[in-house]
Amino acid sequence: MNDKSHVYRVFALLVIAIALGFIAQRLLQPRSFGEEGHYRADSLADIMDLEPVHQGRAACAECHPEINRIHQKDIHWGVQCEDCHGPGRAHVRYYRDGDGGITQDQATMPAEYTLEGCLFCHRKLAARPSTFAQIDVAEHYEFLHVTDPTTPCIECHSPHEPLFLLESVSEARVHPVIFECDDCHAQPVEGDYKEVPHHPTIFVCGDCHPSVTRDFAKHEHSFLRCTACHLYHPENETSGRVFQNSNREFCMLCHEKKPFKDPVGVPQIMLRPHIEQMAPVMRRDAGPLLEDPTACLQCHFDYIHDSRLIRRLQEQER
Repeated sequence: MNDKSHVYRVFALLVIAIALGFIAQRLLQPRSFGEEGHYRADSLADIMDLEPVHQGRAACAECHPEINRIHQKDIHWGVQCEDCHGPGRAHVRYYRDGDGGITQDQATMPAEYTLEGCLFCHRKLAARPSTFAQIDVAEHYEFLHVTDPTTPCIECHSPHEPLFLLESVSEARVHPVIFECDDCHAQPVEGDYKEVPHHPTIFVCGDCHPSVTRDFAKHEHSFLRCTACHLYHPENETSGRVFQNSNREFCMLCHEKKPFKDPVGVPQIMLRPHIEQMAPVMRRDAGPLLEDPTACLQCHFDYIHDSRLIRRLQEQER
């Protein structure tokens, strides 16, 4: 076992392989490699020469101004059109630029509803903050007394204006960050967090609106958390915007009569016949009332809050 020539041969082959690797690296390395970092600097120009796949919201707005208008004011304003409909390069080149090299089939953008398309953002996950709109499909349908589990989200929600806001998101009231007990506690909590020794300081609705929250507990909607209607949209770690939405279409998300809903669970109406029926009671003409987006709250506000209390508080704020 004194013959070590095989060891020398192995090491010689390794040295030759390493040397050949260094030579190949020097010969094959692009000229501009390392000029701007650990990559080929000329690749930046190559990438800039590529035609953009995504066209951006402005390109969509040129041909779809009304959809863009309602999309811009509602809660999905930060979602780009192509996030849901896919890249728009072929679509824009065919319809706007008249590119004859693209067929109509190639230019057609996906517009079909898929449950997973909605749940990609809105599936309830422990890692998501409670202030972000999210659902467990089975719980959500049980809460709304939906009898058909295959009912698509778009039966109630429009992807372009899911909350039917009367005012733009940017015009909603800036509000401190909202925490609620079930953000941290899996089981229902009784009492006030201030009564718990060493409890972290949080912000709950009753801290600033005690009279409103006490009054709300007496009304029909008291089983809901405040943010079920006054939705909170976080903008950063300390603040966001709260919507005081009075649009009847928002009310109808729960109360519109649909064939897939159990009529016993939640009071439901057909909007037009209901308004036409109630117009004489309200001493209003049915025509203008049908066009009034606040028609629901003109009759039903006191079923949610004490209108006199709200007026007094508004006067105090002035």
